[in-house]
Amino acid sequence: METGFVKRIVTAIYSIVIIFIIVASFGYSNQDTAKFYENYIEFDKGWLNKGIEIGLPYDNDQEFVVENTLPQVYGDQYLVMKCYYDNISVYIDGVEVYRSLDNYLFGRSSNVGKKEAHVLLKPEYSGKKVEAKIQLQHSLYGAEFYDCYITTRSGYGIITLKKQMPAVVLFVILVFSGIWEMLISIHFIIRKSLILRKLSFEALFFAGLFSLLSGIWLICGTRLPLIIWGNNTGFAILEIVTFLLMPLAFLELIRAVNFRVSLKDNILDGIVATSIALSFILCLTGVIEWGNIVVFGHLIDIFLIFLAAYYSYTSLKEEKRKSERKLIAAGNCLFLLVCVIALGMYINNIDSDYNILVIIGLIVYISTQISLIYRRIGLKVEEEAELVQVKELAYTDELTKLTNRRYFYEEVKSIEDRNLSPDATVVYFDLNRLKYYNDTLGHDAGDELIVAAADCIRKAFSDNSTSVISRMGGDEFVAMFIAGEKELKKRLELFYKYTAEWKGKYVSDVSVSVGVASLREYPNATVNELCKYADDKMYYAKKEYYAYKGIDRRKGH
Repeated sequence: METGFVKRIVTAIYSIVIIFIIVASFGYSNQDTAKFYENYIEFDKGWLNKGIEIGLPYDNDQEFVVENTLPQVYGDQYLVMKCYYDNISVYIDGVEVYRSLDNYLFGRSSNVGKKEAHVLLKPEYSGKKVEAKIQLQHSLYGAEFYDCYITTRSGYGIITLKKQMPAVVLFVILVFSGIWEMLISIHFIIRKSLILRKLSFEALFFAGLFSLLSGIWLICGTRLPLIIWGNNTGFAILEIVTFLLMPLAFLELIRAVNFRVSLKDNILDGIVATSIALSFILCLTGVIEWGNIVVFGHLIDIFLIFLAAYYSYTSLKEEKRKSERKLIAAGNCLFLLVCVIALGMYINNIDSDYNILVIIGLIVYISTQISLIYRRIGLKVEEEAELVQVKELAYTDELTKLTNRRYFYEEVKSIEDRNLSPDATVVYFDLNRLKYYNDTLGHDAGDELIVAAADCIRKAFSDNSTSVISRMGGDEFVAMFIAGEKELKKRLELFYKYTAEWKGKYVSDVSVSVGVASLREYPNATVNELCKYADDKMYYAKKEYYAYKGIDRRKGH
């Protein structure tokens, strides 16, 4: 194995370990047990409602008052009351010392982020009666006054960090790996390497984005950012936004991994993206509450769970690809099972440790997806430099810098054992009068025409993520891609526009005959048959061109 690659892996592992040690040592420093006994007091016992002792968690549909007696307290401590509330007021010895304020986002009131109240205490409050008037939120899954304690801000942060250590560690790993995966994929997407599949790097990019969003969602769920920086509303909305964007990144990931690029999949993708964007707009304009769109997020999650299951099932049905798909299908099934259990826990109790199961599911899913992506790319790191150089030369046409005939047929061979999209399309191109210009103006003029045709084809078709554009030899080119009728028409119009606008040094214009064949026209055709149909149509168009111009094709004039 290449020494440089080993060093990079060791460096990555070393970085994660160091970050973990720093986080862990912070969480366990300066204490022998799990709490600072001098500034941390469990305060979940002794609460009364109308003179009757209640146990936490406690719920009530109406506004209610609970009371207790404060122990010895100090000036740097807070009374932390954990509940999802609309309004809360706290009185000590009959004097109001805390009242919740309305949260505002872009000038609009919202109850999002109202998860806990922090009441600053003073030494003179020791031994006095504390009363809290609470109006809980009306949540789909219920809201409760579920915990209370007295602590300093630093002590609260340390205790929360220790309780949420698995989520914090995973946050570091997910963010680190997510950014790394996105950078790698962007690097190769920009390079447009010919030997590496575009969809594989798109899948890697969305896997990285999914990891990054998952890490942000997890760390917001621990409430550590809230404890450190405050801003309940901001971090609560960030948690909601990432929660809704995760399904979108997930959808893009499973589409890329499973080669789902048909018109139907594009429409499905558009519906999900538009729905999420619309929900954000409705929240920003105050039509619906931020907290309520979490329900919408759950519906999208359920839908995508079944969609991923369907993709896994259809992948396993492809016998020739089964050896590649077994691992990912097994990982998907385990991930789906974990998600269903976690969703049940969440519905049963919004403050349960459901996110721990989600963490397990994320690890399983991301690991299996990444393993498949790297396997599909089929590139051993220690051979990368050598393979890139050799295969670029073997698969690249020197004059036009397009892929060559050999590369095109390699691509055709690689998709022979897959079910083609109904929008699979092949377009054949052939320059008109190339022999004439070669004979009369020289081969520099002929080369100029060939490069011009290649550039026009590239500009019109290359931004389709599924496109393969190759020079088949001489004056013939081919473009193979997946596109609906409207997109195909638009791209052909662009191509004709580019050829009409072109002006050269030796030749004033360029003319190209075109033949198109898609699976919509020939539902049972193979890729090779589509190529033949497109080639036949191109030759027919070429014949018509010479007949219209009154030119002898062999002589070119």
